[in-house]
Amino acid sequence: MVFRRIISGFWGRRWQGAVLAILAAVVLSGCSTYSHYPQGMEQTTLQSLRTGKRVDAEKNFGKRTQGNSGVVFALEMGRVAQLEGDYEISRQAFTTAIEATREQDEKAVISASGAAAQGAAVLVNDKAIPYRAPDYERTLMHHYQMLNYLGLQDLNGAGVEVRRANKTQKDAQERRAREIERAKSFQQNVPESEDGKADERDPHLIPVYAGLDEMAGSVKYSFLNAATLFLSGVVWEMLGEQNDAYIDYKKAIEIYPDNVYLQRAVIRLSRRLGMREDAADFSRRFPGAAAVAAPPQGMARLVVMFEQGLAPQKSDMSLAYPLSGGSSLGVISLPIYADPVPPLVTGSVRVGGKSAGKTAPLCNVSALAARALADQMPGILTRQVARAIAKGSAAQVAGDSGGEWAELLVTLYNVVSEQPDLRSWLTLPAHIQVLDAWAEPGTKKVEISAGGATVFSGEVTFTAGRTTIISVTTIDLAVYSHVIMQP
Repeated sequence: MVFRRIISGFWGRRWQGAVLAILAAVVLSGCSTYSHYPQGMEQTTLQSLRTGKRVDAEKNFGKRTQGNSGVVFALEMGRVAQLEGDYEISRQAFTTAIEATREQDEKAVISASGAAAQGAAVLVNDKAIPYRAPDYERTLMHHYQMLNYLGLQDLNGAGVEVRRANKTQKDAQERRAREIERAKSFQQNVPESEDGKADERDPHLIPVYAGLDEMAGSVKYSFLNAATLFLSGVVWEMLGEQNDAYIDYKKAIEIYPDNVYLQRAVIRLSRRLGMREDAADFSRRFPGAAAVAAPPQGMARLVVMFEQGLAPQKSDMSLAYPLSGGSSLGVISLPIYADPVPPLVTGSVRVGGKSAGKTAPLCNVSALAARALADQMPGILTRQVARAIAKGSAAQVAGDSGGEWAELLVTLYNVVSEQPDLRSWLTLPAHIQVLDAWAEPGTKKVEISAGGATVFSGEVTFTAGRTTIISVTTIDLAVYSHVIMQP
């Protein structure tokens, strides 16, 4: 009876609906709204990966691959299982992520649950929205699924993922082009940036964009990934599709023109395919690569995929922002990248006691993540402002109807619930490098060193006309390595 009297006096009819909507939003968002992320991942997974301690991927993530955060947890599960050599578990996890992402994309209209999630996001925070992997994560999930199929000796399965990765990047490129045109049509007086984009950036977020631009560096688009295009080319060559391989190598070299292994690949295949103009053009651009592009007869191919560190973690930044046409100020909380990017360390590869060369960078995942967040920022800001206005109105209505204590309680809830969405695929590497070399057939000792330490040493069998992939990932004190023979 006492509880009911307090509620009745506290919740006037004028603001009861607003409070009930907030409570409904909390229920819809679930316990994950207040989950500690990325701290929870740090404690359960990342600390173990850094020290080489085995992570039980199924136990950690198996039950979490459904719900609002299901996609990101499926990605984490797939990556962890692959690092530990569990290709089938990894394949199943990535399949779950791929299917969930496809279902998200195929929803032509907002479902009831989707509308509820959007409403919850306005009243609570962006964690109430189902996680949608940004384009760079979507491309990389196909990248690692390729490696799963190769590890499982399923070359055709790897070929399917090559096509999916290419489609993902093509769709993202076309979608971004439409967004640019739409921005231009609605903002006729908005100046264009150097890359031709209509400048959608809010001037109040200059510090936020400055930090993201610094991390992204020269990367213009988050969906173009040279490492995946290179791996796609390798798989195409395994399948005997040299023309398709050449196309992907050409796309990759547009992103990373300084990578000597891409230079050699486009020269080698342009000559083999009889593309004289291309061959002449590439030879003029890359004379050093042209001298060594052709492999000797009867050799085996060695591809080293060398990954370092972990992708950056998001943190939050709170700042004052004008609301309601600039008549008042509110506090909004945005995701940012604040931690420094791990330095890139080149690897040296020796085969049979002889130098095979050094690895060369092909993908800066940290830069892709920063560019993706910058592209998402207008949408994030729109939801943040709408949320700040809605919460401010709820507090005012509570004060008018229930007095200062009611207003205080709603205001406290607003402060506690205002959390940016910090979800992202945290087990990705910070950097991806490659080496592409030729070796004489037979069993030979391969050594890979970086930063004065040996990160791989073992006997590897090479077969004439076939490709051997050595995947090495260093995460602080731990090294994860796998040898994959061409099926």
